Amino acid sequence: MHNYLPSSIVDLGDVDLEAQGLYSYLRDAGFVIRVARQSIGARGVRPVEARLLREEVDAPLLTMQRTAYDNLGRAVEFGRHAYRPGLYSFDVTLVDR
Repeated sequence: MHNYLPSSIVDLGDVDLEAQGLYSYLRDAGFVIRVARQSIGARGVRPVEARLLREEVDAPLLTMQRTAYDNLGRAVEFGRHAYRPGLYSFDVTLVDR
């Protein structure tokens, strides 16, 4: 997982994200996430990921890319994530505006 936050508005300081999740921290810091755009896909595992995930190179890998916006319309998080398909599933709710 790779998450990017704008340092001009979000200060992670000494936050231990293993003890407190990113979105929990953002809520506690006063950020209200209103909308996110998320893209889900699949690709083969790359060599560096294969070592980290204990998978074979080119084995199937689920991917997700997300940009989350706060109630002021600011992008407060951009994430690129990779998941082992045997350990994760995605549950998506679609709403017509």
